[in-house]
Amino acid sequence: MKLNPQLICQLALLSLLCLLQAVRETDGVYVPGRCLCPQTIPGVRGRLKELLVLPRSASCNTITVIVTMMNNARVCLNPEQPMAKQLIRCWDRSERLGLDKKRCLKRRRVRKGGRQQRQRQRGQALGTNISSSASQ
Repeated sequence: MKLNPQLICQLALLSLLCLLQAVRETDGVYVPGRCLCPQTIPGVRGRLKELLVLPRSASCNTITVIVTMMNNARVCLNPEQPMAKQLIRCWDRSERLGLDKKRCLKRRRVRKGGRQQRQRQRGQALGTNISSSASQ
């Protein structure tokens, strides 16, 4: 059997293309253990100095939220917890509107009771009872 040089070149080229395709497909595959923050905490107390939100990538399949405290300690927050979700929403809004991301670091205190308690307090100041008027 005589080997045809043209057939050998075609086979080599086909093999090379298959190899390149396989390498390209594995390039974007998630590899566990490559995240910047392997351990996270649910939240922090105190003032924040910096905020960094990194989207999902080929090396990490979760959103990464890193905050720097005033004492320069860097902390990774769990993106599923309320504090991190609020920071992610603020970061995204700032990106979309072109605002300064430092405003996300200023957290407001949340009053217990919320809207109903404020309405009740206003009603007491005016001398009316909101709960009795709401039941009518």
